[in-house]
Amino acid sequence: MKLESRSKQYAEALFNVANQSNSEKAVRDSLALVNSAIKASPEFRAFLFSKRITEVQKARAVKEALGVKCHPIVSEFIGLVTDQNLVKLFSLIEKSFIKIFEHKLNYLSVIAYLSSELSEKESAGLKESLESALGRPMDFSVKVDPNLIGGIKLRVGNKFMDASIQNQLENMRQSLLKA
Repeated sequence: MKLESRSKQYAEALFNVANQSNSEKAVRDSLALVNSAIKASPEFRAFLFSKRITEVQKARAVKEALGVKCHPIVSEFIGLVTDQNLVKLFSLIEKSFIKIFEHKLNYLSVIAYLSSELSEKESAGLKESLESALGRPMDFSVKVDPNLIGGIKLRVGNKFMDASIQNQLENMRQSLLKA
């Protein structure tokens, strides 16, 4: 519980700083980048846990290693955080930041699962249609699911909508079994 409340405080502070510089999205993406690096690289984790390296050196090294992919607010923040549960803390900070980001900016995260790749024009058209239907700005991504025969599955925030052919066939099967 203590770690969760601390992560919420850190996320709120990061959001406020990012909001002042209109870089909320870049900070959110940088948190995701750092989190994936922490999870993927034991050397990176060891580096961040090291007591021999100062916070300033850590911040500078992260800036150099991740370059322009990591927003300066996040790289400076890394130098400030010293915690035994750093891996879990950063994961919780990212989750809390995303919740604050979506709530305060009225933003949605949408993932469309399709049977085949869409062109840039089709993807932009689908995003535009969803934004107008939902009335909110969104991060939109398309993922190809080779198991789909056709149709679409959407993950909108925490909700999942299934308009795939498999789902329609399963619904017909269930209704025939009941009859």
